[in-house]
Amino acid sequence: MRTRHQDGWVEERGRRTKRWYGHYYVYEQDASGQETRRHIGVQLGEKAQMRKWEAENKLRDIIAAATKGRPIGNELTLEWFTRERFLPMREPQWAPSTHQTNLGNIDHHILPALGSMALAEIDKFQCQVFLNNLAQRNFSFTVVDHCRTMLKAILEEAVDQEFIGKNPARKVVNPETKESEKHVLAKEDAKRLMDALSFRDRLIVMVAAFCAMRPGEIFGLRWSSFRGDHFQIEGTAWRGALRPGKAKTKKSKAPVTIPDAIMPILNRWREQNATATAEDLIFPTERRKVKGKLIGGTPIRPENWLRRRITPIAETLQIAGPVNFQVLRRTFATNAQAHGNAKDVQVHLRHTDISTTLNEYTQAIPESVRKLVNDVANDVLTAKPKATLTVVSRRIQ
Repeated sequence: MRTRHQDGWVEERGRRTKRWYGHYYVYEQDASGQETRRHIGVQLGEKAQMRKWEAENKLRDIIAAATKGRPIGNELTLEWFTRERFLPMREPQWAPSTHQTNLGNIDHHILPALGSMALAEIDKFQCQVFLNNLAQRNFSFTVVDHCRTMLKAILEEAVDQEFIGKNPARKVVNPETKESEKHVLAKEDAKRLMDALSFRDRLIVMVAAFCAMRPGEIFGLRWSSFRGDHFQIEGTAWRGALRPGKAKTKKSKAPVTIPDAIMPILNRWREQNATATAEDLIFPTERRKVKGKLIGGTPIRPENWLRRRITPIAETLQIAGPVNFQVLRRTFATNAQAHGNAKDVQVHLRHTDISTTLNEYTQAIPESVRKLVNDVANDVLTAKPKATLTVVSRRIQ
């Protein structure tokens, strides 16, 4: 029974003999699986023999029996609603990476803090304090913001399903959080790293650094995706499995320009894989025999590739900061400031919102800022005065 109607309501009926009459709703699924609401009315007893509170108590007992043990009142908690009503509806819509993130935030943050509370008792104050506590425990902005978004979505669904009247998390705000460092790879370090890598690994890093592609997109590339001067995203990879037709967003499926500098290396890689079909991966795992069985040829797992092939070399070269796909993608956006406008960068990174390109990926370059400031100052300070027009007036006699 939904919290909004968990106690039902009682009214007085009858002209001569006054009686208490109760109302409540039951929710059922029709043949198509859609939920329908059905009103139930029930006689509770004569007013002369029963006070109103007694009629209300009797109605609650009737409701409890009708719901067959389903939580009502204070037993209908945020955890119950999340697991029984929210997740069964939403989980099938989430991509694997989103699924992992959302469940992690629900299981490790939201439900431990608020799960035992009755839906009807959760208010804005408790939602905001929950987020404040996450920030005080030094969780990043990303974690806090994801928890805010997920909590808001859960409670909004509770409103839509009429378990509660309004969403208490609708206006909560993100507290101040520890600013996460957004690393960018120096140009010199990027060049040293690429020079030190093996042929295949260098090509992968170049695709990541200059095509600015996400790891799932790179390791989901098939030879049919190689269209001469660009890649066409036809699917992605996740945890070693290919996901044909899947992408992060609709914008992600846009063509990805391949720089001329990569073309000779990519063509040489194609020659080395001349027997590969159009449906084969461009960068599959290496095939090898294990107990007489040939395995491999599946999508590379990005975390394993970075740990085994990139991190040891970056550490040997004493490259400061982490080297991963996010850093390479952010490095491209930062370096692109000197060569194109923000819209061009957004198109290449295939972001839906240009603010993501500007705020999350494009980092300020101190040298560029100093040059900008000096240029403006010098322009003003070296400005030559314009010749003034002297107007000579003649007195009219």
